Amino acid sequence: MRRMAAQAAKKMRPLSEHVYDRISDEIVNGVVEPGAPLVQEQLAEEYGVSRTPVRDALNRLVHEGLATLVPGAGYFATTLTRSAVEEVYEVRKALEVMAIRQCEAKYTNLQLARLELLIAEGAASADPEELFTATRAFHLGLAAPATNGFLLKTLESVWDNPVQRLISRSYPLDDAKLERVANDHRKILAAARTSDLETLIPLLDLCHEKD
Repeated sequence: MRRMAAQAAKKMRPLSEHVYDRISDEIVNGVVEPGAPLVQEQLAEEYGVSRTPVRDALNRLVHEGLATLVPGAGYFATTLTRSAVEEVYEVRKALEVMAIRQCEAKYTNLQLARLELLIAEGAASADPEELFTATRAFHLGLAAPATNGFLLKTLESVWDNPVQRLISRSYPLDDAKLERVANDHRKILAAARTSDLETLIPLLDLCHEKD
């Protein structure tokens, strides 16, 4: 019953959202290369829709940073720059540090066990999406004990911005990366076990440069 309800709700979504999902996934997954033109007419023909939902989807992509609009030239898939990556990390890090300081890095045994499980899941990831999912859950788990609901929702929205996925996929996934991420997270977990803020916060700074 729930599955049928979910399918019905999905069908009721505006057409522009379906178009947005498809274009954003293709940009994030590299099907559409950085800097590639996003031509409304071509996309409308390819997806079998009118130009209106395509235009709406492209405008949303611009708002979220996955595309750029060049006056007189059209829309283009975002080309990540170092400064753009640093801006995302700066905001994400500030929110996570704020949340961890608010809860004084105090975790229950159950929360610590979940963080340990997420490290293992990340280390065993077979593709970038699996690693991103585990990494997202680990960092949100670190912030979870904070009592400021708005802070937590804002942090979650930063992680859910498609640009975050694009950044994560911009780094090649190999055994060295998996081990590096896992080691960083193990060090953070060790500091979390003793509520050692003075050790945990600097480790978080370094971790944000690699996740």
